[in-house]
Amino acid sequence: MRGFMLFLDNFAQVYYYYFMRLTTKGEYAVRAILDLAATSKGEPVQIKDIASREKISKSYIEQLFNKLRKSGIIKSIRGPQGGYVLARSAKKTTIGDVIRSVEGPVFLAICASGPCERSCVCRSSKLWKKLGIKIEAALDSVNIGELI
Repeated sequence: MRGFMLFLDNFAQVYYYYFMRLTTKGEYAVRAILDLAATSKGEPVQIKDIASREKISKSYIEQLFNKLRKSGIIKSIRGPQGGYVLARSAKKTTIGDVIRSVEGPVFLAICASGPCERSCVCRSSKLWKKLGIKIEAALDSVNIGELI
């Protein structure tokens, strides 16, 4: 079993590197959150400033921040000096939290997301589920505070 787990770890790294790619939603959300966390210092940061520094369109960040706000990762402050701040400590928010907020659950294959019509005969579904768990664990092992 130990040899299989080592194989699974190595396979997960190779699979993620060559095949699994985040959409721009996940990538840009992580970049924007890291910018917010690094520049905020507890004060609101405006989207236009993040957009300028990160070279991401303001409207795209607005869409992402709406999802992140609904997930409780950030909060908005109204008014002329308003903007966005982290809703909780950077050390208590993982990259996995951010990605799931904008992308939804991480699934490597459809069968890993729930019952599948081939579940009775599929030999690979356990592999996809285990890989998904490994990737989720990797994303959850890094918090925002570690990256700023």
